[in-house]
Amino acid sequence: MLVYDGTYRLQSDTERGLKLGPTRICTWRVRIINLTDGQPAVQHLKPTIVIAHQTGSATGLISCAEAVGKKISLDFKLDIKKVFWIELIPNKPGQWYAAVFTPKSESGAGINYRIDWRPARPKELDLIEPFIPDIDDP
Repeated sequence: MLVYDGTYRLQSDTERGLKLGPTRICTWRVRIINLTDGQPAVQHLKPTIVIAHQTGSATGLISCAEAVGKKISLDFKLDIKKVFWIELIPNKPGQWYAAVFTPKSESGAGINYRIDWRPARPKELDLIEPFIPDIDDP
């Protein structure tokens, strides 16, 4: 079941009080899917899928998970250990990558993670295919 389909963005340079020339805004189209709602009889190891792809102008090689992932996790009360996070990386058209989150440290604002990326596997692409009909084919 689709839980969320919308846009997340970083603040622009001017919104952060910086005057670095032309304003650059990084935005991502984010879809959050809860597999349990659609298949209650099936027990999924990672019942939540976060699908993200960059839609705004890039400010560098930055991913949604690295930039706003913590905010998304807090906004939707996601347990990152139970989330399959997959992104279409802008500098690699048509290539989906899955995030692997490793706890790094804990602070007052929660746990910080190191994020490693690997190419999405064929079965993972099959899993997200029904949810990405309007995104470039993987």
